[in-house]
Amino acid sequence: MVDRLRILFREPSNIDVAAFHEGFSDIVAIFQHFSFPDILRKVIQESRTDLRNSVPLIQLARQFGYATGTGKGLRSAIEDEKPDPRLYQTLTEPHDRGSLLVAAVFDAYFMTYQRRIKDLIRIATGGTGRLPEGEIHPDLANRIAQEASQAAQSILTMCIRAFDYLPPVDITFGDYLRAMVTTDFEISPGDEFCERSSMIEAFRVRGIYPDGVTSLAEGSLLWEQLEQPTKFPSRLTRWMTEQVLLDAQAFKPGSSPPPYRFQRVADDFAAWARRNASMLRLDPKREIEAKGFHPSFRIGSQGQLLLELILQFAQTDEDSVDDDAFGGLPFRGGTTVVLSAENVVRYVIAKPLPHRNLSKAKSRQAKERRDRQSDFVERSDYYDPSFTWYDQKTYRTRMAKRMDFAAIHRRIKI
Repeated sequence: MVDRLRILFREPSNIDVAAFHEGFSDIVAIFQHFSFPDILRKVIQESRTDLRNSVPLIQLARQFGYATGTGKGLRSAIEDEKPDPRLYQTLTEPHDRGSLLVAAVFDAYFMTYQRRIKDLIRIATGGTGRLPEGEIHPDLANRIAQEASQAAQSILTMCIRAFDYLPPVDITFGDYLRAMVTTDFEISPGDEFCERSSMIEAFRVRGIYPDGVTSLAEGSLLWEQLEQPTKFPSRLTRWMTEQVLLDAQAFKPGSSPPPYRFQRVADDFAAWARRNASMLRLDPKREIEAKGFHPSFRIGSQGQLLLELILQFAQTDEDSVDDDAFGGLPFRGGTTVVLSAENVVRYVIAKPLPHRNLSKAKSRQAKERRDRQSDFVERSDYYDPSFTWYDQKTYRTRMAKRMDFAAIHRRIKI
C-alpha cells in the first residue's frame, strides 16, 4: 500500500522512512483485527474487573503482535505504561523506531475507545463506573465490542486516508501526524470523540513533533490552504477521470486492455506544474515530474460524499546524484496538490528544494532537510559493519542497498 501510494517513500532519505513502513504495516494489521466485534466480544467477556483499564485490549493486541511476526515492536509499544520522549531521539532500528508510531496510534485509539464506552459503563453501573461482581451482561459486552470495533475502524480510516495529505518525498512521523489531523478535520470537523486531540497528545508525550509548526494546537497542525483559491484546468481532471475508468475497465473479466495514457496525462500535469511552479513551491529552473494522480472519495461525518483529486510532483537536485555524501540517493523535493471537486486547488503540501523563489522560512527548512539527509547517510555509514569493504559500485549505491525490506524484516543489520 505504501509503495503504491507513494513510490518515493522507498528512498531512505531520513531515519523515519524505514520505520514508517514497519510501523504502518503493524498499524493496519492490528486495527483490521480490532475492527471485528466478534473477536473483541470474547475478550471483553472474559476479562472481568474494571473495563476502564487497558487490560482486555492489551491482551488481545499482544496476541496480534505475535501473529504479525516477531511481535516485539507491538508488545513493547503496548507495554509502555509511561512513554519516554527520549526514545524518538535515540532509537534507530526500524522495528524499534516504528514501534513508537504504533504506540502513539494505539494510545490514541484506546483514549477514543474509553470515551465511546463511558456512557455505557455509567449506565450499567448506576454512575459508579465499577461493574458489580459476576458475569458481564451479554448485551453490555456486545455494545462495548461494537464501540471498540467502530473506534478501531475510524482510527484505521484516519491512518490510511492520511496518505492523500502526505508530501510525495521524505516522510517523517511529524508529517504523518499533520496528514492524519488534516484528513480527519476534512471528514469530521466536529471531532465528536476527540480522535484528533487524542492522536496529537499521543505523539506529544513521545516527543514526536512536526517540523515547521509553532505549536501542537490543531490549527497549527493542519496543512496550510492557499489564501487565493486557484482554478485547475477542467480538461485535465476530465482526462484523469477517463484514465481511472479505463483502468477499471481493464480489470473486468474478458475485456481487452484499454489504451493506457498515463504518460500523456502525467506530461500534461507536469506542464501545468511548470506554469504554476511558484504557487507549488517548486523550482521553475528544474525538471518537474508528475509522480502520481488519483481521485479520492470520502464519506463525511454527515454522510455526504466528498470528492478530491490528488496530484504528486517531484524534483531532483542533480548535483546530489553523483555526490558521494548522499550515497547514490538523490536529494529530492516535491509537492502534493489537493483539488476540490470544483477543480479548485485547496492544499499545496510541499517539501521543496532550496531555490531563490522560496520564503526565508521555507528556504531554511529546505536547507535543513538537505543537511539532515547527508547527516543520515554519514550516520548510516558509521553503523554499517560492512562499509569498510564496499567496492566502488556498492559504495556509490549504498543507500538503496540499505532499504532492503527482506533484510529489515529479518532484523539483519545492513
